[in-house]
Amino acid sequence: MMLGVLVMSACSASTSADTAVSTSSVETTVTPTSTTASPTTTSTTIPVVEGDCTVSSVLKVGVESEEVMCLERHLNSRGWLESSADEVFDEQTRVAVRTFQANQDPSLEIIIDGIAGQQTLELLRLWLEPPPPEPEVATCEGLGDAAVLDREFQRAWLCADDAIIHVFPVTTARDQPDPGDYEVEQRSLEASSILTGSYSEMSHFVVFTYGKFQGARVGFHSVPIYPNGEYVQPLESVGTKELWGDSNGCIRALPEDAVMVWDHLDFGATVRVIS
Repeated sequence: MMLGVLVMSACSASTSADTAVSTSSVETTVTPTSTTASPTTTSTTIPVVEGDCTVSSVLKVGVESEEVMCLERHLNSRGWLESSADEVFDEQTRVAVRTFQANQDPSLEIIIDGIAGQQTLELLRLWLEPPPPEPEVATCEGLGDAAVLDREFQRAWLCADDAIIHVFPVTTARDQPDPGDYEVEQRSLEASSILTGSYSEMSHFVVFTYGKFQGARVGFHSVPIYPNGEYVQPLESVGTKELWGDSNGCIRALPEDAVMVWDHLDFGATVRVIS
C-alpha cells in the first residue's frame, strides 16, 4: 500500500505531484376560548411537562398512536383542545391543531391545515427528528471492498463481500459530490488545507473525485486539526445535521474511522455516493 507525503488536501485548491496516483482514471384567524376545560379524572389525564413525550411523524385525521396521545395532552394542557386526550386523531383534534396554527406569528408562514407536521410540532416543542432508516445492503452488491456515502443522513459505510461491515458518521458538503460511482485514485497519509480560512492538517486522505466548483480533490479524511491542536469542528458534531455543509466537499470522518477507510480502500476501489 503506497503512502504519500504531506500535501494540500482535496479540500484545498492545490495538489502535489508527490501524491501517489493510480492509473485508473392565510385563512381567518380563530382565537381560542379563554376558558380551559375542567380537568378530567380519566387515566389519560397525565400532568404535562415539557419534554415528557415527543413526536417523530406527521399526525392527521385517522392516525391512532401514542404520538397522538402526546400531541393531544399538550394541546389540552395549553387550552387548545377541550376533550380528553386519547390515541385517536379525530375532527376535534384537527380543529384544535388548526386553531393553534392560526394563532401563531404570521411571519412564520405556517400552513393552517389542521395537520401536525414538523413545523407545528416544533412550535409545540414536541418534535423529535426520526432516526434514519437502516442502510441498505443492496448498495454494496457487486462492489467488492468499497464505501458508500449517504450525505442525506450524514453517514457512510464500508462494504465487503456484498455486505455492510462498518457504518460511521461523517460531515460533508451539501452540494457535492454528486450521486454516482467513483474510483479511488489518490491516497495521502497526511494532507493540509486552507479552505476553512485557516491552515489545518488532516490524515488518511483517500481521494475519489474532484470538486465541481474549485476543482479541488474530494475524498475521505480525518477531521482536520488547527495548528493549536483544536479540531475544526467538535468531534461529537460529526454525523449530525448541525454542521452539514461545513465541509467544502471532502468527507470528514472521526480519526478512528478515517483509519478504517484508509485500510479498506485501495487504489481503484469503488466509492458509491447515493445521496
